[in-house]
Amino acid sequence: MIMILKHWVKCLVKKKKADSFLKWKVEKIATLDKVKDLPSDKRVKVFFMTISNFEKEKWGTFGSGTAAHQGIEMAGGNNVARELKDYPDVSPEWILQQNPEVLVFADTAEDYLGFKITDYGNVEILKDKITKNKVFSKTDAVQKDRIYLIRRTLVGADKTYLGALYLAKWFYPDQFKDLDPDKVLKEYYEKWLDIPFQGKWAYPPTSK
Repeated sequence: MIMILKHWVKCLVKKKKADSFLKWKVEKIATLDKVKDLPSDKRVKVFFMTISNFEKEKWGTFGSGTAAHQGIEMAGGNNVARELKDYPDVSPEWILQQNPEVLVFADTAEDYLGFKITDYGNVEILKDKITKNKVFSKTDAVQKDRIYLIRRTLVGADKTYLGALYLAKWFYPDQFKDLDPDKVLKEYYEKWLDIPFQGKWAYPPTSK
C-alpha cells in the first residue's frame, strides 16, 4: 500500500510539473502574438539554410512542412521558400530572384553554436565568408548586414518556439526590445530540465 501511495504521489508531482511547463510554454509562444497577423507585404523575406550546406555549396533550403518554416512564420517572417515543400534544392539564380532581406544559417553539427561552444570566434569567421560569397553578397540581407546564425536544435521539433523567439528578436528588434531569448532558454534548461545553462546558441547575441 505504501509503495502504491509513493508511486501515486510521484505521478502527481510529475503531472503538476508537466502542467506548469505547458502553461509556461504557452506564455512564451504568446510573446509572438504581436507579429502573427502581419500582412505578407510587411513581413521580412527570409532565406534559411544549414551551415553544412553553405560550406558544401549545396543550395538546399527549408520549405513548407518543416519546423524551420514554422519557426520563421511564428516569428513573423516570410519564408521565401514557403511555396516549396520539405527540403528543396534551389539554385543561386533562384536565391537572387527572391532577394531575401534576412539570411538565417543553422548549425547542425555544433561546430559553431551549441552547449559546448564558449566564444563566437568560428562564427565570426563564417559570417565573413557569407558576406563575401558570390551569391549572398548580392542580396539585400548582406548589404544590410542581416545575417543570423542559430543552433539547429532550436528550430526543430518541440523546441521550434524557442528558436522563433530569437528569430523574432532579429526580424523586428523595435517590436521586441524587451524580449531576451537567452533568458528564456536558460529558464527552459535550468527550471524544466534541471540542466545548468551554458554555451552560445545564436549569433549575433540578443542579450542586453
